[in-house]
Amino acid sequence: MSAQAAAPGPGSSAPGSAPVSGGAPGGQPVDVVLSPGREAAEQETERWRAAPVACSLSGDGLHERTARWREAVAGAARAAVPEGLRLTLPVDRVTRIAELAAAEQECCPFFDFRLHLDGPYLHLEVRAPADGGAPLADLFGSAD
Repeated sequence: MSAQAAAPGPGSSAPGSAPVSGGAPGGQPVDVVLSPGREAAEQETERWRAAPVACSLSGDGLHERTARWREAVAGAARAAVPEGLRLTLPVDRVTRIAELAAAEQECCPFFDFRLHLDGPYLHLEVRAPADGGAPLADLFGSAD
């Protein structure tokens, strides 16, 4: 994607990808834009490594977001992964976790989020550069 091209929005597609719609709870459609390829996706996913370790939230916004994360991941099994943490949760939390992860990318682009659906489980992997280890542990806890 060129520097001038904008990321596709809901209902649009990038070259080599196609929008996919499925039902969400409450009958709301969910648009998913598929990546044009593994190589492009890998390049895109590495931006978190170069992002400064800083959060743009402060005060009440920071406290509210932290509380939302702690509630969303309460009771999760935690395991260490390279550069981060894997949290295993009930799959019915996927919408809340995905929304929080997307919002978190806006204020803390140094976090890398990966969601994996595995039957009744949702595996959330959160990674951060070495100097982002403290914020990662503060927000998500540490391995069991």
